[in-house]
Amino acid sequence: MSRNHSPRELRASKLPLALEAYLAGVQSEDRPMMEELWQAALAEAQTVEFMDLWERRDLSATFWILLVSGINQIEEMEIASALLTWKHFFAKDSAMLLCIQSSERREFKCATGKFGAVDCPTLIVSDSPEMEDFIELRSDLLFALSNTKGALQRFLTRIHQMLENGKSLDELRGSLWSEQFWAGIKVVYAEVKGIVGSSVKASVDFKA
Repeated sequence: MSRNHSPRELRASKLPLALEAYLAGVQSEDRPMMEELWQAALAEAQTVEFMDLWERRDLSATFWILLVSGINQIEEMEIASALLTWKHFFAKDSAMLLCIQSSERREFKCATGKFGAVDCPTLIVSDSPEMEDFIELRSDLLFALSNTKGALQRFLTRIHQMLENGKSLDELRGSLWSEQFWAGIKVVYAEVKGIVGSSVKASVDFKA
């Protein structure tokens, strides 16, 4: 017949064997405190804060997060591949990029907790790792750029250069509604104007 276990016994039953062996040698009056400290440390280690997503950020001017459904989505992976190629061969350390798929539960939940629910793929760009101010680029625009040869790479480069050269996110938002910006990446503004209007979201209300 099974017996009811105390909360302390249940916590201890989940401890790694090496730690359990160590605690066996701890004086009985000290063991409850040691168990509590271990449980607190374990809980803290398993918590993902938004800033924990970035490994390094001292040299970076722009910060990007691509949220995707999964590696089995071919169109989304083409966008992810273009982004990774651009980052590693062009932007290098001046940009930080994370590609997070929905199966990465903790990281995906952390990101959507900050940006809200998104339809994948969604690309978020900011000029700081905290991403308190950001621009959200939704799937319609990403797919449209991906379908035009070289357009997505030129788009990323243009945004990155503007922010790296000291332009603010507000100025960048305004540029996304200008013909000059799109001419610079060889895209006809009239062809993407409607997509931009429905696919670009800011962290604060913005009207061009």
